[in-house]
Amino acid sequence: MIVYATKYGSTSEYAEALARHLGVAAIRADEAVGLTGEEPYYVLGSPIYAFSVLPAMERFIEEQKQRLASRPLAAFVVCGDTLWNPRKGEGGWKNLRKLTRLLPREPFASAVFGGRMRMEELDAVDAPRIRAFYRQIGREPTGFDRMELGRVAEFSEDIRRELEKLRHPPREAAP
Repeated sequence: MIVYATKYGSTSEYAEALARHLGVAAIRADEAVGLTGEEPYYVLGSPIYAFSVLPAMERFIEEQKQRLASRPLAAFVVCGDTLWNPRKGEGGWKNLRKLTRLLPREPFASAVFGGRMRMEELDAVDAPRIRAFYRQIGREPTGFDRMELGRVAEFSEDIRRELEKLRHPPREAAP
């Protein structure tokens, strides 16, 4: 099962594409009620927004911590800064760590995907914040589109491969 949080839809697009590749359901974290506990694994996804995981994902992880601790987990984040450059921003893998540090166990697979921000879609709270941020860094607030939906197939194969290893661990050689 894929559980995700989304603010403006980029993470939702990745979650739905991943669900199609894996043949599982994708559900928003704030709508994930009535989980059966029979889900064999979870893939958790969140955008990094204002330098943080979305609160809906944080709540889901906290509320489901016991269940998540007993299942294999994979994780992905969607962010504007996918590369790690300590002089120019947070960086994708550092952003991924913001999600994985909340988890009760290390994920068996993880990914960082580029996101999208369209200035015209921002709400009345976010638009002024983003404009102020862009002014602070001396750039025009133009938004960006770094979506990489083509990478979802690769991530889904990583998940399949790692799940297979978990199901059938290598046998130790006989003495």
